[in-house]
Amino acid sequence: MQYFDVVIVGAGQVGTHVSKMLSREDHDITLVDEDKVKTDAIDSDCDVFAFQGTPTSLKALSDAGVSEADLFIGVTPNESQNITACILAYELGAKKTLARINNYEYLLPENQSLFKKLGIDVMIYPELLAAKEIAASIKVNWVRQWMEFSGGELTLIG
Repeated sequence: MQYFDVVIVGAGQVGTHVSKMLSREDHDITLVDEDKVKTDAIDSDCDVFAFQGTPTSLKALSDAGVSEADLFIGVTPNESQNITACILAYELGAKKTLARINNYEYLLPENQSLFKKLGIDVMIYPELLAAKEIAASIKVNWVRQWMEFSGGELTLIG
């Protein structure tokens, strides 16, 4: 397994879950959030370095080790904060960035190059992911599990 250095901003449900999951896979995880209560609540049983800091602060991002990050993930509830944090992380040296967004327009093909130029490699729109999952479950409602590979060209069904 390849080892990654990951910085995540946003210690809500998504950020906390992702940080714990990646930590269990032996990745080096740093979790940043403005709310000290959230960062203090990170379980001691997982190997996540959590600290209080503003996700769009150059100092906080530098202190989080963004310049060495293989992956930077912005999953705060605030889309603008996620986008700004990803742009800053990219400029500080993060190799790859991922932003959680709330605006489907950003995913349109004509907008992809703009965000790539800004340093945002991947954008996640949770509503679209949920809709795809629901549509897929309706198509094959007799299946308990399935995984698509190569853009749906190969489907593993269980």
